[in-house]
Amino acid sequence: MQRDSFRSSNSTSAFSFEIVSREDNEVLTVIPVEAGEEIEYSYIHSSDGTPVEQSFIVKDDGLLHLVEERYAWYGAGLEFGSGLDVDTTGDMVRITGYDRSFAELPFRVAWTVPQEFQIRDKKILLSDLAPGGTSLLVRITVKK
Repeated sequence: MQRDSFRSSNSTSAFSFEIVSREDNEVLTVIPVEAGEEIEYSYIHSSDGTPVEQSFIVKDDGLLHLVEERYAWYGAGLEFGSGLDVDTTGDMVRITGYDRSFAELPFRVAWTVPQEFQIRDKKILLSDLAPGGTSLLVRITVKK
């Protein structure tokens, strides 16, 4: 899915979604992406055991923009009541209205729960890339 509001009409930039080991800077995966493309991140909340999903969009400037967070039940560390738009009418709490963009996102591979990125039909399970406890960095780079 692409969201045109994050892509200018003259955008021809091509980017790469990368996951990099912070320990040795090794690039573990590379997927071509375009401005406006959606990237999904999902995991199971470690203490509540409920699914959490986040939607990001690749902006024209190569930043990852957080668009929405969804979860089945409020858990520690999740947004709620912080001036954002909260929708509790469906089976998932939906938080929108974020004004957050990131050049890089640090992650640590969980020992106990799955963490997955999805871009189009490509799914990337973090535990398939590195063992639990490994510090990773997610970033968008200009495609070479």
